[in-house]
Amino acid sequence: MEYIHYYYKGVEMKIQTSVRVEDSFYKEAKTVFTKFGLSFGDAVNIFIAKVAMEKKIPFDLSLPSEELELRAENIDNKKNTEIYDTANELFEELGI
Repeated sequence: MEYIHYYYKGVEMKIQTSVRVEDSFYKEAKTVFTKFGLSFGDAVNIFIAKVAMEKKIPFDLSLPSEELELRAENIDNKKNTEIYDTANELFEELGI
């Protein structure tokens, strides 16, 4: 659990909250936060403050293009795909 700090009428308020996150994302993100000298809670506070100040999500959100959806569907259905045993086989096919 992390503590979240926010200000109301100039007074710092604290609430405690918990979030469920993917373990691998948490570990990777925490490593990055540590390099910046931030805790997980600090990073969450920065995110929340940015959202509050800008009244928007502070990064672009978009849906996948039709082409990307088709490619993903092809992979799921093993349609129009090539499978290579090694990277060298792929490179050879691509002429690299």
